[in-house]
Amino acid sequence: MNREFIKNMILAKQYERNAFLSLLSPTVAQHIKVIEKEVQGMIVDLAKEWAVDVSSAVNAAETEKTNKNVGEKKVKKVNIG
Repeated sequence: MNREFIKNMILAKQYERNAFLSLLSPTVAQHIKVIEKEVQGMIVDLAKEWAVDVSSAVNAAETEKTNKNVGEKKVKKVNIG
């Protein structure tokens, strides 16, 4: 996508959020802001956990593949005669 388009979409969403918060009472708007921060923190924590899980799974798969290739040598008996 075009960078300019993405910047404009982000700016439009910020304006939309500000317009929504302006319709609410100041105490409710403050609660909404706190909830937003908590949700953002949860998303960051989930992303970190997901990244750690994915990287550990990739490392385990690579280790298993390396161990499997090194440890196994297949020998086939051939009868000549």
